[in-house]
Amino acid sequence: MLTSHFSSKGLTAAPLRLAALAIALLAFFGASQQAHAATAKTVTVTGLVFGDNSFELYVNGKKVASDPILFTPFNAVNVSFRASYPMTFAFKASDYADPLTGLEYNNTRVGDGGLIARFSNGVVTGSGWKAKTISHGPTDLPTCLANPTTCRVVNTPAPTNWTTTSTASKWAAAKLYTVAQVQPHLTGFSAMNWGKAGFIWGDNLVTDNTILLRKTVTRAS
Repeated sequence: MLTSHFSSKGLTAAPLRLAALAIALLAFFGASQQAHAATAKTVTVTGLVFGDNSFELYVNGKKVASDPILFTPFNAVNVSFRASYPMTFAFKASDYADPLTGLEYNNTRVGDGGLIARFSNGVVTGSGWKAKTISHGPTDLPTCLANPTTCRVVNTPAPTNWTTTSTASKWAAAKLYTVAQVQPHLTGFSAMNWGKAGFIWGDNLVTDNTILLRKTVTRAS
């Protein structure tokens, strides 16, 4: 009689271990997929935006709103969109200015900018936003005002994929401004619910004409 070197226990232990491993892996990947689905859940966000003078709003690379009035009269814009977390807010904000001189009102004076926004998921303009100026001028304001033919504006292209690129994390922090500094020319501005939102812009409220503004959040606050 031949004696087997494998017991019945030895014959079943390996398959049982493999079955247990397979069940564990299925549970792990199932939980991961559920977590991803929860993270990627699309939600509706509403908000209120005021830009001096105009803005475009992108969320996760998609344009979701823009100011319908490029110059005057000034207006606050109600916005609504659907997106999932993480959620990247990207504004292109522009003060009305001649692209060659940086002046407005027929090259008679310089204007100032400023953007403020509040969203239903708790996102507000203020600290934590990044800014990149892509149009700046006049570069020599006193000389320009005295003689508009001397005015110079520095215009640079917006970075590729600026609404989503991770390089925005290296931009400078947006500068915060008070309502008194911006002096929003909007009837009823103070009566609107801006919550904890504050005005943001580039380093110079007067000569920074077009600004890119970015912030990414991973959840509602």
